[in-house]
Amino acid sequence: MKRKIRPAEEEMGNIAFLVLFVILWYSTLIGSLASNGVRTPVLLFLVAGLFPVYSAVTVVRKALFYRRQRAEAVAYGHSQLGRIRSVTRQDVPYRSGEHNTLRYHRYYYLQVDITDPVTGAVSTITSQGYRKPIHRYLASDQVRVYTDRSGWKHYLEDFQYKERKSDSGIFDDRPMEFDETAAGSGRVMQILFVIVFILIVLTSFFQN
Repeated sequence: MKRKIRPAEEEMGNIAFLVLFVILWYSTLIGSLASNGVRTPVLLFLVAGLFPVYSAVTVVRKALFYRRQRAEAVAYGHSQLGRIRSVTRQDVPYRSGEHNTLRYHRYYYLQVDITDPVTGAVSTITSQGYRKPIHRYLASDQVRVYTDRSGWKHYLEDFQYKERKSDSGIFDDRPMEFDETAAGSGRVMQILFVIVFILIVLTSFFQN
């Protein structure tokens, strides 16, 4: 079960599906322009296609910005071994949709103990928020903590992941209700993208 789980701010989400959607969208529109010439509805669809393009660029730029910060902290080289002591969950409200519906993003935060090698004093830092229940994938509570030049931001690296999902982990006693109940939402979005792809292709096929 080899993987790299990134904090929410460093994720690109379903960017690959969004890019594929844009490619298919514009390919279909260009085919329509070539067959039927320039028409107002097609021009409107061309402009509408810019919204997912803008969304994709924004997501990528944000993720790369935070990934660069992590890379700089790792390159700085100030690191210590840490021990994951617990995990906390936070549901952050946000509003979306036509009716401004209240929804929640669920984030998981790891509490990590760091022991000063000189004084022996133990301090606890909180990780960045993860969308995935990262604690379910860890085989060990050992992790390396990198601190940036400011001394305030901490980044966790060198997680020891389970080889198989069925392997024992460090938080197996945590009830499953603690984890994201809508864990399949990303897969639902992928299925919706596939359906849209098929509909666009079929529409283009029958029009030609």
